[in-house]
Amino acid sequence: MTLMNSLIKSTTPAPPKMIVYGQPGVGKTTFAASANAVLLDCENGAGAVPGVTRTPYLQSWPQMRKWLVELADLDKADAPQALAIDTIDWMVQRIVEHVVHDLDPKAGADLTSTLGTAHGGYFKAREIVQNIVYRDLLPMLNAVAEAGAAIILLAHAANTKITTPEGYDQRLASPDLPHWIAPPFIEWADAVLYAHRQADQRLLLTEGTNVILAKNRYGLPTELDLSWPALMQAMSPNNTNSKES
Repeated sequence: MTLMNSLIKSTTPAPPKMIVYGQPGVGKTTFAASANAVLLDCENGAGAVPGVTRTPYLQSWPQMRKWLVELADLDKADAPQALAIDTIDWMVQRIVEHVVHDLDPKAGADLTSTLGTAHGGYFKAREIVQNIVYRDLLPMLNAVAEAGAAIILLAHAANTKITTPEGYDQRLASPDLPHWIAPPFIEWADAVLYAHRQADQRLLLTEGTNVILAKNRYGLPTELDLSWPALMQAMSPNNTNSKES
């Protein structure tokens, strides 16, 4: 048998992996609750939202990682319908703190240590954070997805300056992640969805504009109601608006 015999020619349905971001109070956590998600509480802000199954408040990356390891080890019979991180920007901040303070023996509890000064300076700590994201966090999220759980990374919105591949500077509403760590999350996600209010409606924008970052691999309508059932209906293979890409 040669490697050519292992080529895959059919589509492979899998649980969606997505980023849902927006301003505080728009309904991101309620959206996760409508997905019947187990929510990793990274910022201690989900207690007032009804119907949320959540962890205790997780105050450090090691605490968060323990939960991810346990969830990644579940078999399909025990896996939740969805896993939500509330929020991924706070999780990244806790990873940064772990790298700057816990992993640098010279830093300790020194609050003046930063990404620029830790681990010998010259922003070497950024590379360690990137290693944790690429080699640890995203593989664990993939393992949870392989067990059958959808992955929902909730994030706050920020106005971010980006440089296009053509070299033009542009400002976009995007997930509130540092510019040096955002790309792997954006590339990994099957969908990046912007939650916003329009009059008395709460909506998800599924396609990017010249001022808002959004994407999806499902051929979704440009806007949907901010609810998990509405998203799942639009993603259904029986929906004529849905397509594989």
